[in-house]
Amino acid sequence: MAVRASPEGFRSLLKKRNFLYLWLAQLISMTIQNASNYAVLILIEELTGSTTLVGLAIIAFSVPAVLLGGPAGVYVDRMNKRRVLWVSNILRAAASLAFVVSLLLNEHQLLPIYLLTFIISSIGQFFAPAEGSAIPILVSDDELMPALSLFNITFMLSQAFGFIILAPIVLSLLPTFTIVGVTIKSVVTLYFIIALLYGACAVLIALIPAKPFKRQRASHARVTTKDLEVVGNMWLEMFQGWSFVRRNKQLFLAVIQLSFAGVLILVIGELATPIVTKLLQLPANAMAFVFAPAGIGLVLGSIFMPHITRRIGKARAILIGAIGLACLTAAIPLTTLLTKTLRPQDWNSSPLLLLIVGVFMFGAGIALDFINIPAQTAMQEQSPAWCKGRVLALQLMLYNACSIPIILFIGVIADLFGVDHVLYVMAACELAFGLWGVYYERRHRGAPEMQETAKEEEPEPELDTVAP
Repeated sequence: MAVRASPEGFRSLLKKRNFLYLWLAQLISMTIQNASNYAVLILIEELTGSTTLVGLAIIAFSVPAVLLGGPAGVYVDRMNKRRVLWVSNILRAAASLAFVVSLLLNEHQLLPIYLLTFIISSIGQFFAPAEGSAIPILVSDDELMPALSLFNITFMLSQAFGFIILAPIVLSLLPTFTIVGVTIKSVVTLYFIIALLYGACAVLIALIPAKPFKRQRASHARVTTKDLEVVGNMWLEMFQGWSFVRRNKQLFLAVIQLSFAGVLILVIGELATPIVTKLLQLPANAMAFVFAPAGIGLVLGSIFMPHITRRIGKARAILIGAIGLACLTAAIPLTTLLTKTLRPQDWNSSPLLLLIVGVFMFGAGIALDFINIPAQTAMQEQSPAWCKGRVLALQLMLYNACSIPIILFIGVIADLFGVDHVLYVMAACELAFGLWGVYYERRHRGAPEMQETAKEEEPEPELDTVAP
């Protein structure tokens, strides 16, 4: 029977000081990571005006998950999680400061922008699985499910708040000013703030006592002392982790669904500026007003999703989210086309158009919750503690690997045929994906694999017996 995560349970968890530090570090670091990614997209768009080059920026922060996601999960399963979290935040703070210096020296040089984006994302590949694996260390067994639910909600909120709310608003409101003859633009100020916040996350991690993590590390001392053997077996263990995911049909479906939602968020980031400036023909500073409703929808939807999912089930919730998202995605260009027909002279100055698009974006945020939160919950429930780091890292690696060709494809279509055609293609893909999820679950509903749960305390060495 599923454990219900109530607001009272959340409040009880947040009264635990060590858990609170970890949760705040997650909230801040994930928010500013997404804000950083969004800032790169806006910077490239302003410098080049090319959706394809914006797509290359997305690839720059997606490729590290493909190259390092699996190895990072293997290492995190064997390393001191607290140390990984602390070091990753310190390194990302330093890389963000290097970003500030690079922009001040010459913001038109794209190579340092892509390179630093790649480095920051590479460091982050170790943070995510370490964070997910640290949760069971800081809470009791009875508190684990509410804790995972809270972290799932926070993960979604950080994506929405960083990518859709914080960065657009900060870039729109922060002024450009001059200090000692040096012009400081809003994007430079944003990256300086991001560096400071990464430092604050490192402080939060340092406040967590080291003892629980040392005790957990000691239980794996037999393995962690054989570093050369770990390196030699890394790819084998990654393959074995994927074999476990592939064998458990419910876990595999959740990983695919969560990856699909992640790719959608990246595509939205890539198309954010073109939707505002090319489709709606509004100034770029109107972006916050167009996309903020999506963030609000994500926040409100995440509050009610646990209750909704319990009533209608994860599979039905994801299907509803996919159908709703497809309808809303197609409705945006159709509404624009209708407005042009009714008011051909000043169609883009209509307040009603902006209001309608805002309502659609609000609904799209809620629809994303219908996909993301049930899929994240299912993935956590189906991931045993002994390979949770690998499962989380493999999911990140999968969605980033899928995002690279999609981002390039979307960028080329947008540059050649227009943003409206991209949105129609997206709507068709969202609908097809929702229907495929229903088909896959019904096909495997009676299979024993669909009944597996993460409660099984399967020892790690038995991974060698898992069939591909």
